[in-house]
Amino acid sequence: MERRRKDGEAEPVVIGGMVLDIQATSSIPPHPRTTCPGKVHYVRGGVARNIAECMWKLGADPFMISALGFDMAGNLLLEHWKSAKLPTEGIRKHEDIKTPTVCHILDVTGEVAAGVASVEAVEMFLTPEWIQKFKHKIHSAPILMVDANLSPPALEASCQIAAESDIPVWFEPVSVAKSKRIVPVVKYITFASPNEDELIAMANALSSDNMFHPIEKNKYSTDALFQKLKPAIWLLLEKGVKILVLTIGSDGVILCSKGEPSSWRIVPEKAKKHGFSGQLFEDVTSRCPSNQFPNAKILERSHFWAVHFPALPASVVRLTGAGDCLVGGMLASLCAGLDVMQSVAIGIAAAKASVEADSNVPSQFSLATIAGDARTVYSAARILSHQSKLQWALPYGLNFAKSPKCIVLMRYLKDSLVFHVQALKAGFTQSIITYNKLIHLHSKQGLIHEAQKLFDEMPERNVFTWNTIISSYIKSQNLTQARALFDAAPKKDLVTYNSMLSGYVSADGYETHALELFNDMQTARDDDNIKIDEFTVTTMLNLSAKLSKLSYGTQLHCFMVKTGNAETGFAVSSLIDMYSKCGCFKQAFRVFKDGGELVDLVSKNAMVAAFCREGEMEMALELFWKEPELNDAVSWNTLISGFQQHGFVEESLKLFVTMGQNGIRWNEHTFTSVLSACSILKNLNAGKEVHAWVLKNGLISNPYVSSGIVDVYCKCGKMKYAEFMHQGSGRSNSFSVTSMIVGYSSQYNMVEARKLFDLLAEKNSVVWTALFSGYLKSQNCDAVFQLLGEFWDNEATIPDALILMNVLGACALQAALDQGKQTHGYMLRVGIEMDEKLFSAIIDMYSKCGNISYAEKMFRKANVKDSVIYNVTMAGYAHHGHESKVFQLFEEMLEQGIKPDVVTFIALLSACRHCGLVELGEKYFNSMTESYKILPESDHYTCMIDLYGRANQLEKAVAFMKVIPVKKDAAIMGAFLNACRLNKNAELAREAEEKLLEIEGDNGARYVQLANIYAAEGNWEEMGRIRKEMRGKVKKFAGCSWVFVDNEVNTFISSDRSHSKAEAIYAILGCLTRKLHETGEVGLRLLFSPISSNIVVRTACCTVGTVIPVYSTFKAIENKDQDEQQKWLLYWTVYGSFSVAEVFADKILSWFPLYYHAKFAFLVWLQLPSANGAKQLYASHLRPFLLRHQARLDQILEFIYSQLVTICCFDVPLAGYEFLVVERSDRLVELQSKFISAHRAEIRFARALFVKLMASVNQIARNLIDPVQRQPNHAIEGSREVDSDALSDCED
Repeated sequence: MERRRKDGEAEPVVIGGMVLDIQATSSIPPHPRTTCPGKVHYVRGGVARNIAECMWKLGADPFMISALGFDMAGNLLLEHWKSAKLPTEGIRKHEDIKTPTVCHILDVTGEVAAGVASVEAVEMFLTPEWIQKFKHKIHSAPILMVDANLSPPALEASCQIAAESDIPVWFEPVSVAKSKRIVPVVKYITFASPNEDELIAMANALSSDNMFHPIEKNKYSTDALFQKLKPAIWLLLEKGVKILVLTIGSDGVILCSKGEPSSWRIVPEKAKKHGFSGQLFEDVTSRCPSNQFPNAKILERSHFWAVHFPALPASVVRLTGAGDCLVGGMLASLCAGLDVMQSVAIGIAAAKASVEADSNVPSQFSLATIAGDARTVYSAARILSHQSKLQWALPYGLNFAKSPKCIVLMRYLKDSLVFHVQALKAGFTQSIITYNKLIHLHSKQGLIHEAQKLFDEMPERNVFTWNTIISSYIKSQNLTQARALFDAAPKKDLVTYNSMLSGYVSADGYETHALELFNDMQTARDDDNIKIDEFTVTTMLNLSAKLSKLSYGTQLHCFMVKTGNAETGFAVSSLIDMYSKCGCFKQAFRVFKDGGELVDLVSKNAMVAAFCREGEMEMALELFWKEPELNDAVSWNTLISGFQQHGFVEESLKLFVTMGQNGIRWNEHTFTSVLSACSILKNLNAGKEVHAWVLKNGLISNPYVSSGIVDVYCKCGKMKYAEFMHQGSGRSNSFSVTSMIVGYSSQYNMVEARKLFDLLAEKNSVVWTALFSGYLKSQNCDAVFQLLGEFWDNEATIPDALILMNVLGACALQAALDQGKQTHGYMLRVGIEMDEKLFSAIIDMYSKCGNISYAEKMFRKANVKDSVIYNVTMAGYAHHGHESKVFQLFEEMLEQGIKPDVVTFIALLSACRHCGLVELGEKYFNSMTESYKILPESDHYTCMIDLYGRANQLEKAVAFMKVIPVKKDAAIMGAFLNACRLNKNAELAREAEEKLLEIEGDNGARYVQLANIYAAEGNWEEMGRIRKEMRGKVKKFAGCSWVFVDNEVNTFISSDRSHSKAEAIYAILGCLTRKLHETGEVGLRLLFSPISSNIVVRTACCTVGTVIPVYSTFKAIENKDQDEQQKWLLYWTVYGSFSVAEVFADKILSWFPLYYHAKFAFLVWLQLPSANGAKQLYASHLRPFLLRHQARLDQILEFIYSQLVTICCFDVPLAGYEFLVVERSDRLVELQSKFISAHRAEIRFARALFVKLMASVNQIARNLIDPVQRQPNHAIEGSREVDSDALSDCED
């Protein structure tokens, strides 16, 4: 068919797929698992392509926007399109495109028996960007047709372009699954042409509660079918569709509209009234005049109308193109200027021609035949429904009784009250049913008082009235009043009992009432003829799941089997849910498998939830994608929530996007899960996007959703956004308040957190825990202990595990062992169940409070050990110097099959750096990436640098610094500076100085660290520069000490007089100082003299004083610890000499008090860092001897230490902690610290004496060597730089 297109003539635009149909028609009924004879045809197809071809053959010239590949199917379709001289500019061609193909198997009657479609290319390549290129075509088109094969973004882009120029849009659903894609674009749609199944799917997608169910069309007449579908039809019209063309197969078409006239047509200036279209317009207008349609004036005045157009009898050859030609015929007619009623008649006539042809679209249409058939259809059309606005919105009496269950306008209270007043003025008699509906509507809006007033004013009530008002109070969670009305009801039916039972089960704390009411129902079976039904037992199954009472559930299961209540999909889903929540996953799966035909979408959703609850995400995903067209919003929400709760956060966000792309509408449950995922990821951009979608979907008023948004902003540190959102959602939203408290606590803003906390009338465990956690993170331990007292005063419940963990954390932070023991004892007394988290908190507390033995006992008492418990214990061992136990525990951890994590390796590397094990540390560090696929973090790099620094391998530290892939933070640079200090390399320190101060220039400790490095080198000028830079820039926090007395922490800093008892404290301190001065020399004798005057005892003590330093020096040099070498190497030599002198010259030295001061000063001088000569002495003479006798010396040293501990220590039992034993080493440390504190006067005297004697001793030593020209002996006197260091150290 050739025709010319006029320049500037408007062209209808069709966007969708061009598909090659492979149609196989069997000659005989097919048999399973074998082939059968028949014919195979290659047919040009695709919904959009068929519609466009039909339009072209009926006189319209459509502009096609589609996508084709360079394969055989694409070439075939493109050549046909070119042969029709239709424009191909909109058809996207690319070598990566696989042309869409559909394979249909047709039965002997021509119906589709099965089919497989491959149309992914339409979604992938018909992008919004491609459609945007033809924006001018859409703006000038008389109408735009889109099919649901387009992706949701492409659909939305197309509709938005059309809306810019008020172009009517026709939406073709294509299939049940893809019809749901109407949701985001419904407000743009003028026409929609679904069948009855697609209509139900679209209505469910647009509603929030999936209230519509599939209908078996063959069971109902046309009128009855319309009444069944009327609620879904109204919902689509209410959401934005202006005209609905409902195809009902061989029964024809039902044309419906709300508020649009039956004479609707496109604007005349865009209509094509020449050529075939002009002839079509003239013929149909003359044969089917608008003014001759029966009751046409009634339709024009109706608010809602529906007209049925019957199908025409036909000799069916193939049915695959009938629906496409119906739409194509209507679109061509509308483009010709005909109204919508006439266009439907033309569309049905075109559909008849299609089913009588052997292709999707007939090769040509006969104008006379089409016009004649259209007249037949037009004259046979009849009105199914027409109602004025008042009749539709408030149908009283019999009209109300016969109305559909879902009256959308009645959902809005304002409209209902207006119509209620109008009905009263008009003199309508109000029935009981009307009152019941009004009571329900008031209660749904939260106006319970008004609902009760209506109930009281009713002249008469029936059982439905009582059920309505009882249900109202149940929904408002006023179960007391609901039960009072329940008891007062003169007549109760099964609904009354089930409503009350459901209310009890849904609320917390009413479980006993639910069980009693269920028993009453069984008693009422005989009295009131109450028969327990499926709803009753499934409600009780929910109670069993809530209580985790498997015994109740199994009894109910048996009861359901006996009474026949287990043979529905709802029952199967309830059983699956009960068994899953009671921990019987296998039984739940068995119920699902045995369900057979009873398994429906609800059962499938319950099983997906059970898989998610069990953590079997792969099985959940596999079941979800079986029959994906059945998945609804519940299915998607269940899967998204499951992935989010099991840590697959990014996957849950991808599912959220896929859900929207599949046309499933997001609801409050979707957004709640997705917002939680954004909070976990701290993804601000994603959170903002979801916030925008919430606003678009009108769910911002939902308290769960708004609090989720607040939580996202809080977790991302955007407190201003969170405050704005919190104020907008209403300060009464307890969920939002909780999120704000958590947010402020995480930002250490405890003042604001406490304000919100105090405003809460009822405080749950979440806000208590948030406040405890905030005080702990801000290191305000006093506030933690104070808050614990408030909790005990105000709450009747026992603190949960998270609160106790925060209290234990405060004890660990403050090294408050007594409070930690009290907390532990409280947990034992009240019988709190100890899980892995509590065990790890207790172990951490004991190890940080200095009692590693208690921590070790608690570790051994833990029955189940996870990686956290191992990590905490290993860190405790490393902190207390038990490096060998750290390595043993790591091996034990691997044997138990526990995979180490980043914290594990921090503990291992810390142990290595404390004992200088470079090779072992490098082995552990390399194994992180090689064996365990763990990326090292800043702490690991810091440990390695410190390890190299302590081991005097600065060159390795420098090389390591160059290959660190992460950004160097203050910890890394600080460790490197410490390595420079240990290795006395000020040059490298200067290079790192600038970087460190850039990173952490406001930290006074960093300036002190740098100053100490320069001072150690003797570079006083640089040290002065650093200290000068420090002044005015930073403030160094003063060190403090604290003591816990009388349940109160007392904190002190230097020269602090802020304490309430400062005067008394300083008075006692002064008294103690005078006592020390009075004792004078006695303290020195006790410190430096042998233990007894007995010569044998004194000789033994001298021997011990010799052996211990010798062996300790040996170990220090083997470990390459320079500090320990310098300390012990000279200490044992000189001290041994003094001790021998004391043995043989006791009588002489006893009268010389300054001898002991001189001995102390000389020993300190010898321990200064100048031991090169002594090292040579050690390497030449002592080391070979010590290596030969190392094993025996180890045994002797262990025996000596054990005997010292036996003499100096004793056991102290702890009441209430029988399983805890005080370690003897703790008592020894305590005695030593007491002894030293008792001789502070002597130490001060020795320090002053040393400063005065230093110059003279140095001069004497030099004169003895060479009175004229002295060469410095670094082994004895040290260099000048070291002497300066010594003096500066003494002055410090």
